[in-house]
Amino acid sequence: MLNTTREQRSRPNGFTLVELLVVMAVLVVLAGITLPTIKGLMHDQKVTAAARMVKAHVQSAQARAIATGRPVAVILERSANATNTVSRLSIGQVFPPYEGDTTGTVGTLADTKGYNSTTFQFEAGLSDGFYDQITVPLANASLLSAGVVGPGDFIQIGERQNIYLIESVNGGVISFINPPYAQDAAGRQWSAQEEQLPAMANADARFRVYRKPTKSYLQTTVLPRGTCVDLTASGIGQSGNDFFSSAATPGPVMIVFNEQGGVAYLTDGLSPPATSSSLIHLLVGRTEQVSLSATPEVRNPDDASTFDANVNDLSSSWLSINPYSGAIYSSSLQAGSEGSTLATRLPIARAFATNAVTQSEN
Repeated sequence: MLNTTREQRSRPNGFTLVELLVVMAVLVVLAGITLPTIKGLMHDQKVTAAARMVKAHVQSAQARAIATGRPVAVILERSANATNTVSRLSIGQVFPPYEGDTTGTVGTLADTKGYNSTTFQFEAGLSDGFYDQITVPLANASLLSAGVVGPGDFIQIGERQNIYLIESVNGGVISFINPPYAQDAAGRQWSAQEEQLPAMANADARFRVYRKPTKSYLQTTVLPRGTCVDLTASGIGQSGNDFFSSAATPGPVMIVFNEQGGVAYLTDGLSPPATSSSLIHLLVGRTEQVSLSATPEVRNPDDASTFDANVNDLSSSWLSINPYSGAIYSSSLQAGSEGSTLATRLPIARAFATNAVTQSEN
C-alpha cells in the first residue's frame, strides 16, 4: 500500500517534450490554414466599414442641410499623390450669394484685354469689345478686401442669367473670364458661350458673387487605412465616370445638398456647378486597386503582382444618391465582363446600384 502511494506521488504531471512538439505542430498547421482566410475576411470588413463611414458622412451632411435650412456640401478631398483617390471627407458650408454690403451696390465694368483684329494679337491700349473686369468700391464691398471672394468663384453681371468664372480678385477689382458659362438643355453640363458680355456706354452694373463651398472643420471623416473612394469609376448615371480627372491639380468633388435633402448641384470648385439628372454613384474600395487604365486590371492567379481593380472586385461597394429624393443607399457590384473596358464594365457593375438592390447590413 505504501509503495503504491509513493509511485503515484513520483509520477510527473504535464506533457512530455514529444507531446508538446505534436501539439505545436498541429497548431502551426491549423494557423496556416485559417490565418489567410481570416486575413481576407478582415480585409473585406475594412472595405465594408469604409462604405458605412462614407454613407454616414453623406447622411450627416444631408441632415445638417435639412435642419439648418441652408445648403451643405460633402467634400471628397483628393489625395495629394493620387488625385483620383479619396481617403478623407469633410463638410462644406455654402454661403448666400454676395451682392455687396449695401443694397444696390454697383461696380464699374471695364475691358482690359486689347485685341488688334488686323494682326490677331492682343495689344496694350486696345480693347476687344467685351468686358472682363468689374471694380467695386471697398466701402460697399468689404468682403472683397478680406479675401473671402477669390478665383474659382463665379459672378453674375446685372440681370443676365449667365455666370462668369472669376480669375482673380485684387482689392475691389474682380477680373473674370468672358465668354460666360451657361447650362445645356438637360441642365447637367455647363459650357462656354459664344455670346459674350459686350462693352457698352453705361459701364455701371450690379453684381452677384456665387462662392464655392467652404470647408468646415465641424466634421471630418478619415477612412480606414488602405480604403478609399475610387473616383476613376465614380460618377453619374449608369456608365458615367464624371469624377475622374487627369489634371495635375484637380479640385475636390463637392456634392451640395439643398434644404429639402436633395442634391442641389455638384462642383469641383474650378468649373461651374452642375445639376444631376441621374443617380450619383461613389465606388468604395482599396487604395492599391485604384486603376487608371481604360481597361481596368484583372488579377492573374499565376502572377502575384497583379490585382483586381476596384470596379472588378466584388468586395467593393457602391454608395448611390438619388438627386431628387435624396435617398442614399449602398449596394454590391454585379459580376460580369471583368477584364473589359471601363465603358463596358461600369453599366454591369452598377446594375444592382441602378436598380436599388441594397445591402441589408448597411
